[in-house]
Amino acid sequence: MLTKNITHLGLEADKVLELFAQQANCGVEPIDFCLGISSFNPFDYVDVPLTRPDLRAHTRYGEFNGQLSLRKAICNYYQEKFNYDLSPARVCITDGAMGALNAIFAMFAEPDGEIILAEAHFPPYRILAQIFGLHCRFAPLNDKYCVDVEQLPRLITSKTKAIIINSPSNPHGAVLSVQELEAIASLGVPVIFDEVYQALGFTNQPVESAISFSDRHFIINSFSKSLAIAGFRVGYLITPPEYIPLILDVKATLNISTNLLGQILSETLLNSWDDLIEKHRAMLTQNWLLFKEVSSRLGLKLLLEPQASFFANIDISEIGQNSAHFAVNLVRDVVVSTMPSIDFQKPDPGFLRLNFACPTTYIEPGLQRISTYLKEHCQ
Repeated sequence: MLTKNITHLGLEADKVLELFAQQANCGVEPIDFCLGISSFNPFDYVDVPLTRPDLRAHTRYGEFNGQLSLRKAICNYYQEKFNYDLSPARVCITDGAMGALNAIFAMFAEPDGEIILAEAHFPPYRILAQIFGLHCRFAPLNDKYCVDVEQLPRLITSKTKAIIINSPSNPHGAVLSVQELEAIASLGVPVIFDEVYQALGFTNQPVESAISFSDRHFIINSFSKSLAIAGFRVGYLITPPEYIPLILDVKATLNISTNLLGQILSETLLNSWDDLIEKHRAMLTQNWLLFKEVSSRLGLKLLLEPQASFFANIDISEIGQNSAHFAVNLVRDVVVSTMPSIDFQKPDPGFLRLNFACPTTYIEPGLQRISTYLKEHCQ
């Protein structure tokens, strides 16, 4: 049930990006560290020709839960990578991860229902809860910037509809262990495991997935991040068997079918998954190492070292400025966009989230501008 009292849904980052768009012809090259997109392009490595017959064949609605061939390819992925036997019937193709989140929130919407999420979280979790009339309860982080698993049980009430777990996390790039995932899966309430950055760890040690618990819980993933095709809007939701009919009803109502050409292209890219992910991770690792080195050289304080994802966090807690105000000033004065921490957590913890998956050539000049601004205005 949609709430009738929807207010203040916008993010401070919206103001940052609106101002940033106005700076396009300011005479200084704009540097975007805000948007969570990767400069990696899979079509530099994979040729995907589409003919006129291909286009003509896919102008009708597709299957509500997605093309069977793509769902089978996703099942093969989990078999090969995690030795998990997944039925295609449990896979629903969605409009990116957001399409999956919309479907789940619609399914769990109930007056006075509650949802548990980490106190630092991907902002749409909180916004979707507000839209669908769910109340949020916030779990503290531990010293690794992961959700504190030991604190979760005390937040569960008779009104709890689900827990959302984002690992690797946005904004921190923190990763939960398989033991922590298992502990969360054993709490007796539905869990939504958001794993959109799962394939993008920075070491040879694979990032754990909650797929082995998906017979009881939900897995959300997307090709927007892993394959860097955010514009195609293709993600997926893995559901426990008993939820399949309800999810299909909700999905069919929300958008009937996900973009067919996007599904076809995603399936084609999946055939080159290992090579593309290796190249993407190599680019991210190279960019992260450069970002870390330049930050250190310029005296910029990093909050932590991310284990996966696209993001690093610059600590500005000691300068005495609201992160949203600071982010707006950066755009106005040095034409660099960042995402303020107040969008992720309240009260404002005082950091800026920067996307180092940007073009490599942006990293040093962008960080130099931030460093110069800090020295001129915050000391």
